[in-house]
Amino acid sequence: MFPSLGKGAKFSQKYKEAVDFLNWNLTPEEFSAAIKFSMIASVFFAFILFVLSFVFGVFDLIVGFIGDPLMAYFYLFVPLILVVYVAVNFVQKFPLNEAKLEQVRSLTYVPEIMGYMIMSMKLVPNLEKAVEFAALHGRGKISEDFKRVIWNVELGIYKTLSEGLDDMAYSWGKFSSEFKTSLMMIRASVLEDTEAKRYQILDKTMEQTLESIKNKMEQYARELSQPTVVLFYLGVLLPLILIIVLPIGSAFSGQGLAKPEILIFIYNFLIPAATLLFALNVLRNRPPTYEPPIIPDDHPSLPKKFQMQLGKNFVDLRIVMLAVLILGSLGTAFFHFNGIVFDLDGEKTIILAPDRTPEFVLERVNKPADWFDEDGGNIQQKTSRGIVLERAVKQNSLEKTMFFMIPENDTTPYNLIFGSLITFAFLFFIYFNFTNVYKRKIQEETMVMESEFKDSLYVIASRMGENKPIEEALRHAQNFLPDYVISQKIFGKTVDNINLLGMPLSNAVFDPNYGSLKNNPSNIIQSSMKLLVDSVKMGVEVSARTLMSLSMQLNNSEKVNKMLSILVKDITSTMTTMAVFIAPIVLGITTALQKIVTVSMGSIVSSGSLGGLDDGLGNLDLGSAGVGSGLGEQISAFSSSVSSFKMDPEVFASLVSPAQFTLIIALYVIEVVVILTYFTSKLEEDNDVLALLRIAKALPIALIVFVISIIAANTVVGGFA
Repeated sequence: MFPSLGKGAKFSQKYKEAVDFLNWNLTPEEFSAAIKFSMIASVFFAFILFVLSFVFGVFDLIVGFIGDPLMAYFYLFVPLILVVYVAVNFVQKFPLNEAKLEQVRSLTYVPEIMGYMIMSMKLVPNLEKAVEFAALHGRGKISEDFKRVIWNVELGIYKTLSEGLDDMAYSWGKFSSEFKTSLMMIRASVLEDTEAKRYQILDKTMEQTLESIKNKMEQYARELSQPTVVLFYLGVLLPLILIIVLPIGSAFSGQGLAKPEILIFIYNFLIPAATLLFALNVLRNRPPTYEPPIIPDDHPSLPKKFQMQLGKNFVDLRIVMLAVLILGSLGTAFFHFNGIVFDLDGEKTIILAPDRTPEFVLERVNKPADWFDEDGGNIQQKTSRGIVLERAVKQNSLEKTMFFMIPENDTTPYNLIFGSLITFAFLFFIYFNFTNVYKRKIQEETMVMESEFKDSLYVIASRMGENKPIEEALRHAQNFLPDYVISQKIFGKTVDNINLLGMPLSNAVFDPNYGSLKNNPSNIIQSSMKLLVDSVKMGVEVSARTLMSLSMQLNNSEKVNKMLSILVKDITSTMTTMAVFIAPIVLGITTALQKIVTVSMGSIVSSGSLGGLDDGLGNLDLGSAGVGSGLGEQISAFSSSVSSFKMDPEVFASLVSPAQFTLIIALYVIEVVVILTYFTSKLEEDNDVLALLRIAKALPIALIVFVISIIAANTVVGGFA
């Protein structure tokens, strides 16, 4: 758009190599102009946001949170500067990142393309036919580059195909050495005067290619260890550290860094967003191996939409979810208000106590329900003793927070929260499990057919090698492998279409109404059967040799897929354990730790800001309730003689309550389990259906573990009666 901005610019060596490799029609002037324009545009955009923050009161809102206008400018400027940096860096590194992405993809595409070329060269030692065959059946940039070379030869840009392949090989050489070497060896095989020597070179080419790919896959798997550690730090350790740092930071700075709004932003937006972006970036560099079959929503083997199978019958998924929601809500409400209490011979046995209310807790210490209100008895008592109203209000705020933070007085509605979480977990499981489990079942059946197809190719090829027609070879495979699903669904149906309906082979396989591959979602079977149909036109002997080569090609592809799965298995197992068990346990303990840290900070605030609790909490005696020698003595166990902290008691009173923090962490557990489970699933197999199924099963387990860890942690610190 503005080429004058980049006038006189030149590519560095690495950028020139990347642009040439990607075949982009991009000049150095255009690229330099794009970088400068992105910087100008992002700065202008950041300035507009800065102005709008004053117009719409965002700046005043930040000042209200932070309390310091100077610090508010800092919190406003830093994100805007980051936006500018990210935008410019994205444009500047885009060619390098795209080249690297193609380099990663080549780990899968190179052995595939080489397999097709070798297959063609073994049939007919003609380089032009081999390139055309690989370009037709291959995937990715290599296939597109082959097509471009063929087109350029037709246009006369290259005098010969060999010249175009040389140019392509050296362009790829800096990004995929195995492709360059393999292409050179295949070209060299044409010069051999005997078929045996040519086969020897071609087989050696495939062996070397697979060995090189294996080494790079192993390196990729080793490099995954560091991202795994980073995800553990981001998803598990960082929340634990922050709950200690933020209250202490509040004490040092006098600002409410642990307010609910700030914690919601950090725990439910900032950390999950950073974790998700990091996980997606790691997945972006994953080599694209096996492509699972994609099951359309209208597949005939699927039940009707929103139908789930119960026994032999199908019921509406929405009715089941509504029933679970009603039962879960009623059960949660019952446990919230009543708990589980048995009356045996006039003695009450409490299995699960109902959630405590502020009125119940205050009644235990013989105080009215409005004791801590703005016009309640606590403030009136202080003002009657000559304490200034402003000071009395601050003391009341601090005492109220500290009183309800004590484990014995905790009014967090745990039964309500736990019941809601478990109800949500079951609803989540029912919806995502039963909307994907039937698709996964079809996927697994199709994968079995793909595995059977590789084995059956040998049987078909051997029969056709005896100069038998294709329909007889297919019938032989059906009879020889009667237990194979593919024998009946594809081979048998193809033969029936030929014999009974009089269809030619192509229609018998691909007819949209009666073809044997109708509703078959496998790309492997579809493309392989297309190759079979095309090869039959060249004679049964050529077709037999093609099928043998195809079988070897599919086996090699399977080796690459299994290789990556095995290499990343240790990483994904660790990440799964971390997502389902370790993270919920640590975060559950964090909810109890938050109360301890807050009470400790509160005792420091009381001693440092209000000159002690002599005229405050010490007067609120708990002895009459039989739960201690007085709230002041309970809090004094956490007290410190540190008087350098000067947090305003009103700021301290605005910090997050245990109930709010439990809800924030519960939502964070849901987010982190979804992100980490999605990451591990996609790392093993690029399959959205499988990822959703694993998330549906992992989330209920994780939430139950989270609930149990909260109960255990709070029992240790005395949170549960």
